[in-house]
Amino acid sequence: MLRLAAGTAVWEHRGLPPVSLRWMLITDPDGKFAAQALRSTHPDATPLQSVEWFVQRWQREVTFAEARAHLGIATQRQWSDLAILRTTPVLVGRFALGTLFAQYLLQGQNLPVRPAAW
Repeated sequence: MLRLAAGTAVWEHRGLPPVSLRWMLITDPDGKFAAQALRSTHPDATPLQSVEWFVQRWQREVTFAEARAHLGIATQRQWSDLAILRTTPVLVGRFALGTLFAQYLLQGQNLPVRPAAW
């Protein structure tokens, strides 16, 4: 079980109009998880909606981080914009297929981890 505290604040930045900001603090009374602070520029959204959006977004962020780490996405520095537009979807698709193949082959078993060669 988690605890959620929420409120509304004003975010001001020099030269820009103030923005209403919803903040949330998620804590675990059992101490298993570190406290997490979230912010949202959707003040009409309920705190629960904002947390759900965060969880959905987190899954995408992990996928992008894995794709950058293992497929080299976002490291195509010398390439033209058109080449990047052609290759990035293929790299993401290859990552997705590899994930699906691994899930199928493992059939619910843990992924075997081999010691590093060095």
